[in-house]
Amino acid sequence: MTARLSIGEFALMTHLSKKALRYYHEVGLLEPIHTDPHTGYRHYGTDQVTQAQIIRCYRGMDMPLPEVKAVLAAERTEDRNAIIATHLTRMEDQLRETGKAVQTLRELLTGSSGQLDVEFRTLPRTRAWALTSMISLDDYYTWYADALREIRTALPRVEQAPRGPLGGLVTRELFTDETGRATLFVPMDVPPPADTRLVEISLPATRDAVAVHTGDREGADRVCGALGSYIMERQIGVPGPVREHYLSIEGSDPTHTEICWPVTADSR
Repeated sequence: MTARLSIGEFALMTHLSKKALRYYHEVGLLEPIHTDPHTGYRHYGTDQVTQAQIIRCYRGMDMPLPEVKAVLAAERTEDRNAIIATHLTRMEDQLRETGKAVQTLRELLTGSSGQLDVEFRTLPRTRAWALTSMISLDDYYTWYADALREIRTALPRVEQAPRGPLGGLVTRELFTDETGRATLFVPMDVPPPADTRLVEISLPATRDAVAVHTGDREGADRVCGALGSYIMERQIGVPGPVREHYLSIEGSDPTHTEICWPVTADSR
């Protein structure tokens, strides 16, 4: 037999605060069995305890409220499991990102990032296809994946292989002001297909200090920082965008990247 509980009694049994219970009622997630029309007091049933504990478990896993509602409302087991699986995948991705951040912080605190190898190289003038957009820093990775997809779709439509690895350019304002111009390019000696957003550009010849980052993007900022420090300490830097060459890419993530910083001369 179901017993009626005050909101305080229900909160004690479920470890959900009265504030949380009121909010879940307002959003239609967990409705009391009775609300007094005069006092507004809420009452719950003992048969709702398990449901409340399930909600608390999902919220403890940071599942968004709309997804919790969808799980509870799902009539088919496969629909419910699909929602839960999607959230678990998201949690696993977050755990991986947290692990990377922890490893990066440990390396920064212990100074164990390794010695920087710098090569000086003259990059020739290069004809290329490119996609360029004004973007915010927060949108960079999404923009990069979309631009990479467009370039990969266009490449099989011409009878020529790329003349070099894909590369990227960003203006310094993207980092200093969080908004700037980003370019993804691929060296090509023929015009791009006319019905695409790709345009033909000519990258100027430059003298660059080059360092290589192996791994995903999370560590590229450390190599860029070390290379920039190396250049500025020797007073050999010049204005101009830092160029990246993506020597290998898995999916849409570069795993082997050359970072090319324009300089006036070799190290002195």
